[in-house]
Amino acid sequence: MALDGARVRSAPPAAVTMAAVLAAFGSALVLEQLAHPGVDAVVQAVVLTVTLAGAQRGIPPADRLTACVVMPLVALATAALGALMSDHRVAGDAAFVLLVTSAIWIRRFGRRFARVGTLMTLPAVALLVVPHAHAPGHVVWAPVMALIAWFWVTAFQLLADHVTATGPAGTEGPERRSPVSGRMAAQMAVALAAAFTAGHLLFPGHWSWVVLTAFIVCNGALGQGDALHKGFLRTFGAAGGTLLATLMAGMSGPGNRWSVALVFVVLGVAVWLRPKSYAYWAGGITAALALLYGYLGQSAMPLLWTRMEAILAGAVIGVAAAWFVLPFRTGDVLRRRSAAALAVLPRALQGEPGAMAGFERSVADLDKLYPPLRTHRAITRQRPHQADVVDHLRDILGHLRAPPADGTAQEKIDTAVAGIRELCAPATRVPESPGSARPDAWSRKAPG
Repeated sequence: MALDGARVRSAPPAAVTMAAVLAAFGSALVLEQLAHPGVDAVVQAVVLTVTLAGAQRGIPPADRLTACVVMPLVALATAALGALMSDHRVAGDAAFVLLVTSAIWIRRFGRRFARVGTLMTLPAVALLVVPHAHAPGHVVWAPVMALIAWFWVTAFQLLADHVTATGPAGTEGPERRSPVSGRMAAQMAVALAAAFTAGHLLFPGHWSWVVLTAFIVCNGALGQGDALHKGFLRTFGAAGGTLLATLMAGMSGPGNRWSVALVFVVLGVAVWLRPKSYAYWAGGITAALALLYGYLGQSAMPLLWTRMEAILAGAVIGVAAAWFVLPFRTGDVLRRRSAAALAVLPRALQGEPGAMAGFERSVADLDKLYPPLRTHRAITRQRPHQADVVDHLRDILGHLRAPPADGTAQEKIDTAVAGIRELCAPATRVPESPGSARPDAWSRKAPG
């Protein structure tokens, strides 16, 4: 019997991610029983699998091979970095800041460098989740756990592509560079330095919570508004996750295998709900980590307020860095990305090969800006609002995919383009009739 393609394609990526997570956990657990690399190494395998699954989704095969090479090398360096941070705190913290900021700065050289930079940060995030993973022999096992994570993520994602007949990602369009990567690297450097300082001074036993939160808020923040939005969601979600974990803590004690099962249930729900809001992801991850710490023998209740205070401190530091260190506005990023989308639109209207896919990618890039803009529009009740730009572009995409039966597609596209022009002027210049316009007349680079 043939598979129902529409039904198969609707399968959530969360199922693929959790399948890879469970397989990686099982593999790492077997190695732990045979060679005893330590529970921390098993946890790092799970963390790497979860984060890598999001970074690898839909990428070309060549980039998957790049990840196979980069991940173990960076994991090896990060394991050594963990030992340095334990023995020589200042030097180790400085090396960590240098690693992460370098990974952000190289995004300026194009998409492939951006992906390498993302891979470089994944073991660093795992190190913050389990900051004491520097037992003897862990340096040897770190790249092995990275390879386990890479193997299962690649295997399940390729299998999903084959079953759904989507195939691997193909041509990704012209190379794009990030004009604000230098600013983002500077913001991250200041945020991490401040977070390490505040963490060691105020939360000496749990400094990693401050640093991890500051990293999450700053990493990939598309302007001041996006950073503020992420900081709020991180704090709000972490508060909910901490309370949830505290309520569930009595269901199982330290060393109880049901605790592990509960961790994966919470993690699965977090992965499933992540596309709806980052708050669900933050809450789920916080709850899963709190349950994991309980499994390892750390009581949840005494750490409840300490965890919340540390997360709040990290969020404030991350937001402050985005607002006061070489700041750029979310609205400027919106103008630049909308200009890029409009530059592709005439070719998509003319049916040029690959133009439609390019326009879809441009709209997808703008989707990342939509949550903070939508939240600001809801709070201020301002109309028209910059969030309407994303709505207009989504409408245009819908008209291109399924033109209205009454033949008014061009008219509706013209109306949407006029709305974008009004909201983005003077950064974006759009002709009155997009169907007859020259491609180079559609956009002009916005500041930032």
